[in-house]
Amino acid sequence: MKSTLINSLGLTLLLVVWSCNSGTKKETQPMDPSQMEAKADNSQNSLDWAGTYEGVVPCASCEGIKTVVTINDDNTYLVKETYLGNEPTSFESKGTFKWDDQGQKLLLSDSDRHPYFVGENTLTLLDADGNRPTGELKSAYVLKKVTDQLVGEKWHLVAFRGDEIQLKEAKGGHPFVEFNDDFTIHGNTGCNDLQGAYEVGDALKLKFSKLINTLKSCPEMETENEFIKTMNATRSYAFEKRALVMYDENHQKLATFKAAN
Repeated sequence: MKSTLINSLGLTLLLVVWSCNSGTKKETQPMDPSQMEAKADNSQNSLDWAGTYEGVVPCASCEGIKTVVTINDDNTYLVKETYLGNEPTSFESKGTFKWDDQGQKLLLSDSDRHPYFVGENTLTLLDADGNRPTGELKSAYVLKKVTDQLVGEKWHLVAFRGDEIQLKEAKGGHPFVEFNDDFTIHGNTGCNDLQGAYEVGDALKLKFSKLINTLKSCPEMETENEFIKTMNATRSYAFEKRALVMYDENHQKLATFKAAN
């Protein structure tokens, strides 16, 4: 009987040890590579990629191709291309996109279009095989997120509708506007301080709201009145030769600004 009891205790101890070892092995079991890949950070899951990007990419038969690409959270895109030269020609296309398996590149539904690599506030136009450009012009294939071009500069007013302004205010400063990353603006009309809010949208849409200014009286108010009128009428914008240009709803040029730096 004693022998039977000892055998029973031994068997029970063996089962306990086996159970503990089995549990330990389960906890330290290596993660499936596909699970590790799914958890890895990539452009798709770690960047604020939706928005509008702009740049001028090289062109073999023209001065350059001004390219504006808007990518949206619903996986739709809009591409506007203007072939620069004596007679600029514009093309527009839209469709949907999907991410590659690594979550780094955008594959457009138009099979004739090359993919884009998504970086921090940038889109890089790749070749047909999905490779990055090389050589001296490789940086020209990088489009920059346009909201980041607005923010961080002090934009001085230089022209209304293409005509250079003449500042007549005796004590007024140079009219300017600054965009903040919280979607507010502040500036000066040449006479009074200005503040308000702005909204940006697809295809370089821009609209100002809640504009208020101080009420100081200056000897000449023509520039200020035109400045406020321009801000209220603005519906889109573009960057042309490092200048910020604002347009009305009919895409007529309203005003031109240049960075102070």
